[in-house]
Parts: sequence; C-alpha cells; structure tokens
Amino acid sequence: MSQSKDLQGGKAFGLRKAQQEEGLNEINKQFLNNPKYCSDEDLPSKLEAFKSEEKYKYMEFDLNGNGDIDIMSLKRMLEKLGVPKTHLELKKLIREVSSGSEETFSYSDFLRMMLGKRSAILRVILMYEEKNKEHQKPTGPPAKKAISELP
Repeated sequence: MSQSKDLQGGKAFGLRKAQQEEGLNEINKQFLNNPKYCSDEDLPSKLEAFKSEEKYKYMEFDLNGNGDIDIMSLKRMLEKLGVPKTHLELKKLIREVSSGSEETFSYSDFLRMMLGKRSAILRVILMYEEKNKEHQKPTGPPAKKAISELP
C-alpha cells in the first residue's frame, strides 16, 4: 500500500471547513465594527444567517473551499432560491458585485451585496421568498359552500 495515500480525507475536509468558517467569522467581525453597517438592525443575526442559514450557506456554495464563489456556485445558489439565471446574467451579477476579478466574488462582496440598500440581487431574492410565502396551500378539509357561492 502506498504511504502517500491519505486515508483521512474526511478529517482533512472537516479541518479545512473549520478554517474557512473561522475566516468567515473574522469577516463578520469586520462588518460588525464597520460604522456603515452598525445602524442596520439585527446585523449579527443577518451575518450569521448569510454564513450558515440553510438557504444562504456561503460555505455550502463555496465548492472549492478557496473563499470565493464562482459562476457555477452562484448558479446553484440562485437555482436553490428559485431564481435561475442564464450564463450571461450570472456574469453580469458577478461583475456588479465583485470588487476584484470578474469570475468570482468573495464573502465580503457577498455581504456588501446582501446588506446593500439598493442591491438588485437582494431585491430579487426577497421578492421570490415573499411569493413562496403567499402561495401556501390551506390545510385540512375544504370549507363548505352554499349553492349560491358556486360558479
């Protein structure tokens, strides 16, 4: 058996994810100390939600673990939110959000996008979340109707 073969891949992955989460926590602290965002109500809970809530899990969509979300990860994130986009729309969104390269955006860029007051992406996400809430089907047996109420 080869000695270079790493049988502890799961453990290494867990350690890498723990380091990644620590880095995201540091960025969250920077945003908490930033006077631009300190007036935002519930900022600590929002930051924690963006990092680890089921829908927005930044760590889940950072597939390669380098701290940046690329175009395919963004595509998966928006599809999970019910807002599929074309490749060109995704490139435009990344260009709008990204402070550095045009192919990826960082967690800091992601937070600025989500906390920004006039963010087009956030408005789209919130709009689709509200539509999902409105279309909840009633539970239980249907209400009885009189003959005059029928179409």
